[in-house]
Amino acid sequence: MYFAKGLFFRTAVTRIPFPSSSNSNRSPARTPSRPDEIRRMIQQVRSEFGGLDIFVSNARTEAPTFYEAPMEISLEKWDTAVDSQAKAFLVAVREAAPLLSDGGRIVAITFAPGGRFGSWQPWVAMGAAKAAMESLVRYFAVALAGRGITVNSISPGWVEDSVLNSLPEAFQTGLREWQERGWTPMRRLGTPADIGNAVALICSPEAAWITGQLIEADGGASLVDAHVPLEFQGLEKTQEKHAKSKGA
Repeated sequence: MYFAKGLFFRTAVTRIPFPSSSNSNRSPARTPSRPDEIRRMIQQVRSEFGGLDIFVSNARTEAPTFYEAPMEISLEKWDTAVDSQAKAFLVAVREAAPLLSDGGRIVAITFAPGGRFGSWQPWVAMGAAKAAMESLVRYFAVALAGRGITVNSISPGWVEDSVLNSLPEAFQTGLREWQERGWTPMRRLGTPADIGNAVALICSPEAAWITGQLIEADGGASLVDAHVPLEFQGLEKTQEKHAKSKGA
């Protein structure tokens, strides 16, 4: 459920937990790639609320279930990533669409850099899966436009309390230091509230003319040129000035 400007919206968020590894004792039925599980979720929404105004897809799996380089990754890990993103989104939107009111909203949470670049090798499966989901967003945006339903994707930068927490400790520490140096101009990781606010923005009545778009909510990280060292871009100098001003 979601509240904004005194209005109440019936909202479903797909965030069904995955097992943390292939040896987990959790039931595989908790995987959102299973169409029957998604249908049960949507049926529960129908029973409890009668309809739907906003659908947010934020399915997440832990890094060990898919994190492997392209020349070594197993098909099982590949399928875990693709099923949790593109397949789950395809099934969920088709199930949710009949419940959505005209003028409703669909939002997919993605990570655009994974589909744009190729250097982070163990991210290959999730990068491909998210890119496929982003493509589906555009197709669904056209398919549902006649009902005034908008379909967009939001790409957070690195966020606290996310898949980041399931990556190796050295990776987490290095990434935080990287952001503080200036690779994210706002010099911090995002928060769940930052992303929730972006979702609220795109779901507002004022956003009714925006559809099929990928929106970067990353504190400016997507604006930084990776081809040029930070000191040549003026970002490290900015950091030094900021530190001196705080010291003063």
